Amino acid sequence: MRRPGRPAPGLALLALLPMVLAACDITCACLPPPTPNGCPTPPTLSSGDSGPDSSATELPLPVASPACSTAVGGGGPLAVSPDQAGVYAAKFAGLPAMTAGVVSGLSGRSFYQAASGQTVVFVDGQSGVVLEVVFGDKLPVDETSSATEAVARTAAEAFMARVGLSTDGLTEAVTDIDQAGVAGYLVSWTDISANATSSFEIFVNASTGAVATFVDLRMELPLAAPVVGAGRADQLALVAVSIPGESVLSTDLEIGFSAGSQTSAWQVGLGVPSATQSGAYEHGALVSVDATSGRATIAKS
Repeated sequence: MRRPGRPAPGLALLALLPMVLAACDITCACLPPPTPNGCPTPPTLSSGDSGPDSSATELPLPVASPACSTAVGGGGPLAVSPDQAGVYAAKFAGLPAMTAGVVSGLSGRSFYQAASGQTVVFVDGQSGVVLEVVFGDKLPVDETSSATEAVARTAAEAFMARVGLSTDGLTEAVTDIDQAGVAGYLVSWTDISANATSSFEIFVNASTGAVATFVDLRMELPLAAPVVGAGRADQLALVAVSIPGESVLSTDLEIGFSAGSQTSAWQVGLGVPSATQSGAYEHGALVSVDATSGRATIAKS
C-alpha cells in the first residue's frame, strides 16, 4: 500500500526498494464444497449484487461460529470465490468495488487480500468472514488526542452498524492506546460469559476520531492490526538513519502472516538528493518500521 505524493521519476534508489510478489499455489476452481460443521455457506452472487450497497437480504454476510475454525482447519479448496471476497471486502471498506487475490494466511488457512489506495482488507477463504480492515490513511501519526472516548465509541459503533455486525450480548470497553509516539482508542466487544478474549476490536485515531482498523477475533487467529501511521513511520526511519539531508522517497505498508502471526511494517525508502545529477539520490537506505511497536530496523543502506 503506497502512500501517494512521492517523487518517482529517475529515482536512483529503485534497486534498493523491495518488490513484493504474491504467489498462489491453489489451482482448483473456487467452487463451494460442502459446508463444514458450523461454517457459514457463502452466498451465491447474482448479477444484481452491487458490492457494499447491496442489502442484507440480497447479500447476507457470513458469520463465524466457534465450530468453524476447528472444523475447517484451513485445509481443502476455497469455499469463497475471489468475486465473493471482493464484495465482502468492499462492503467493509465502504467502497464501490474491490478486487481480491489469494494470500497465505494463519493456521494453515488461505486468506483473500483486497487493496484500494490506502485501504487493505483480509477475508477468510473458507468462511468468507472479513477478518481485518486497515484504513492506512486513517492511522494516527502523533500523540494528539483531540477526540474524546465518547467520540471513539460512536465511531466504532457506527462502523459495526454499517457493516451489519451485531454486538448484542457483548460487553463493550474502550482502552486508551499510547505507544510508538501515536495515540488512539481501542474499542472492543467481549462475550464475558464465554471467555475473556475480544470478539471484535476497532482502533480509532485519537486525533481525528476516525476508525483506523477493524479486527474480527472470533476465530481466535493471532491477528494484530497496525497502529502507527505513515507519517510517524517516516519520522522514526529518519531518526534511525540520521544522515543530514536525508528525505523520504517512498512509504509502503506490508502486512504478512508467514511468521505464524501477523506482521505489519512500513517500508520507508530514504535518500539524499544528488548534488551533481538531477532527480538522483545518494546515500540511499531502506528502513523497516514495525507498524505496531514503532521499532525501526535498517534493512539496506
